[in-house]
Amino acid sequence: MKNMFIGAITLACMTIGGAALACPMGNGGTGARPTRPVVQNVSVQASELLERARRLESAASSHDAVARALEEEAATLSNRARILRNQANLVNVSERAGVLDVADELALRAADDRSRAAEDRAQASELRAQAQTLRRRAVALAGGGNGGGWRRTTATPLPSERGVTL
Repeated sequence: MKNMFIGAITLACMTIGGAALACPMGNGGTGARPTRPVVQNVSVQASELLERARRLESAASSHDAVARALEEEAATLSNRARILRNQANLVNVSERAGVLDVADELALRAADDRSRAAEDRAQASELRAQAQTLRRRAVALAGGGNGGGWRRTTATPLPSERGVTL
């Protein structure tokens, strides 16, 4: 009986001790209150949004450059295919089919390059739209440009904003 009593007390102490360890208390950096994330300053958030917009614009520019290079390559391949087709009439009849096959292959590669260029341009356009959205969010976060927010603007209002109709 004495052993059961001591066992029950030990079990109770271990259970209570385990629960107490699960919810730390004290000043050791693990206080009773959960730590709250630090809210950033509005200007820092707006700057980060503008920086992301700048990076998106940069990525869009690189996609445009790749598209431009692909278009130039496609034009070169198309020109070579046209030249080969013109020269096919000057070669031996037995070699004519091979020359025309090469010209067709060049035309297919040119079409593929043009297709990839169009995809790159579409992706660049999408990145620019995302950048514009980020800029709008930054302006809205900073006070909407009504003179009371981050980066005050000194732009003159449009005639329609001044009550003037044209």
